Amino acid sequence: MPRAISLVALLALAAAGCDAQKPPARGTVRGRVTLGAKPVTGATVLFTNAETGVAMNAPLDRDGRYEVKSHLGAGLPPGKYTVAVTPGGVMTPDEEGPLAGDAKAARAKLPATPVPDKFHKAETSGLTVEVKEGDNPPFDFALAP
Repeated sequence: MPRAISLVALLALAAAGCDAQKPPARGTVRGRVTLGAKPVTGATVLFTNAETGVAMNAPLDRDGRYEVKSHLGAGLPPGKYTVAVTPGGVMTPDEEGPLAGDAKAARAKLPATPVPDKFHKAETSGLTVEVKEGDNPPFDFALAP
């Protein structure tokens, strides 16, 4: 009988632990980055929430569009985020990385980006968003030189 009681207690603890592991609420984060009337390409958008320590990035596609996704799902936890647009991209699983010692060739493959320096850091970009739980309107950024 003691064994049955411990098994019931173990199952109850496991079930309680599952509720504690519930993923946090998220809000959709997608949009487009342009400079003038042209899409920004060859760059990455970085969202940082200094209060919670959450930081996520998303690559820009050919049309300057992005969507934040991670192993936790699409979007970000609700909150206020500062935003930076940095040159360079994020490797996707279907891309091959540079071989060790071939850093010069890797740098040569990075497309030049017209993003002004002030947008490279969240502290100087002046770009911010507030992510709300659920579906959010697109967060579009029209950068100015």
